[in-house]
Amino acid sequence: MPRSPLFHQFKRLLHQAHQKNLLTSADSQRSLCFWTRRRFIRTAALTSGGVVATQAIARLRVAQSSTSPNVAIIGGGLAGLNAAYQLQKEGIQAKIYEARGRLGGRMYTQTDVLQTGQYLDFGGTFINSDHEDLLSLVEELDLTLIGLTQTTIEASPFPTTGFYLGKASRTEAEIAESLRPLAQQIAVDADRLDEDFEQYAPLLDQLSVADYLDQHQDKIVEPLIRALINSVIQSEYGVESSQSSALQLIFALPAVEGNTVNLLSNVDEAYTVEGGSGQVIDRLSQKLSGQIQLRKCLTQVATAQTGFQLTFADGDVVTADYVILTVPPAILQNIELAVALPSDFKRFIQAVDLGRNDKLFAQFDEKVWQQADGFVDQLWCDGPFAVVWEATRPRTNMNDGTLVFFYGGEQSEALQTESTRSQGEKALAVLEAFIPESQSASTHQFVRTHWFGEPYTQGAYTNFKPGQLSEFAQFLYYEADDPEERQDVAFGGLVFAGELFSDEYYGYMNGAAQTGRLAADVILRQQ
Repeated sequence: MPRSPLFHQFKRLLHQAHQKNLLTSADSQRSLCFWTRRRFIRTAALTSGGVVATQAIARLRVAQSSTSPNVAIIGGGLAGLNAAYQLQKEGIQAKIYEARGRLGGRMYTQTDVLQTGQYLDFGGTFINSDHEDLLSLVEELDLTLIGLTQTTIEASPFPTTGFYLGKASRTEAEIAESLRPLAQQIAVDADRLDEDFEQYAPLLDQLSVADYLDQHQDKIVEPLIRALINSVIQSEYGVESSQSSALQLIFALPAVEGNTVNLLSNVDEAYTVEGGSGQVIDRLSQKLSGQIQLRKCLTQVATAQTGFQLTFADGDVVTADYVILTVPPAILQNIELAVALPSDFKRFIQAVDLGRNDKLFAQFDEKVWQQADGFVDQLWCDGPFAVVWEATRPRTNMNDGTLVFFYGGEQSEALQTESTRSQGEKALAVLEAFIPESQSASTHQFVRTHWFGEPYTQGAYTNFKPGQLSEFAQFLYYEADDPEERQDVAFGGLVFAGELFSDEYYGYMNGAAQTGRLAADVILRQQ
């Protein structure tokens, strides 16, 4: 699924708020800590001693053979395909088993839906500039990136972002000013995390974002700030703020030194793939021709004499020396794992789940949102959707356009309660209140996604509930040059991959690409 532009914009607002705080603070030399996901996962795993335990299990060996190992990969999304691709480059021909009748999982591009020749990413869209695995794949597969920061957005005379909160238009400067007190509190708590991780990390992780906001209600100067943050959490994690660890809000903090504010998080949604992200899947499947079987739903993995036995819903049984499981958590929970696994890991795969996010696409004859009272890039809203952006933005030669209305959490659930046309008209009515010409410019053609209802996905992307980041940090991949510091998610010859298991990139397409590569590397190191 996509990460929305909303979260990047939210971080920019935090920057403005922090900068204003620094300019008015007597302690102008105060340095604010920057916490990335990777830094947290690494620190939490070391604190719990999880790295040692995971590595000890990961170094178990299966029976060695002079011939190429038999590798079975379950799941034909990006993680599974990239694992097979990396193994193929080293001479190992893995077999991929995909339950659907198509490949790609949550990377799914449709063409000619609302308009002939138009492509729409129903799933993942944006690529950050630090998504090295995915960027490398795009280059290797001879695909073309569209640089969103290179478009006409920067040159436009119109506002980049619109805000429609509390049924009223607000300026970015107003939002930043209202956000100042809460932004300062987030900075203070990030510093506490830096000073004494063992004391403060569990305390913050046990809180939901809603709990955190309740504790600091005095820092929320008007209700729209709380509504805005809830929209951020809905958009970014697909849940309500009561279902997200407060640490996932701390991860938004920028780095500040003296009076200088630096954007180090690199959540910039810098690129999309020309033709849609599904092009990556198409090119990988071409590379892996003859190695893929569709409509193969795994029901059981069991230990065999020299490896594993896999049983499928159609009755087929195959054996493998190594197995890489790359399916989403809800699907993983329904596979019988008749394999010795740590009890904590079993609890992890049962506890963690995907949030709910969906898109509603609306076609317009004219880009009426590009005006002085509108927006060029995106519009924030506090209901019934979280954020709107232009799907056709990179294609600047088009007079008409398509907007994406992005829903999260309870919004996504409500989206499915009525027909696509009915929900599309509701979204248009909200947009009309912000831009009066919207109704007349619309073609009233709509299409929506329903990822939770997709039987082999059942959600959008990973969310960690309160307490889960601290408890399960040891079961996420961590890359390190020192083998003793490296953290894999492997138990003998049973290896796991998918965005769920990425330390830095869970929830992103790059998390799938990264963990697919790392899963392949686990097997390659054992040869």
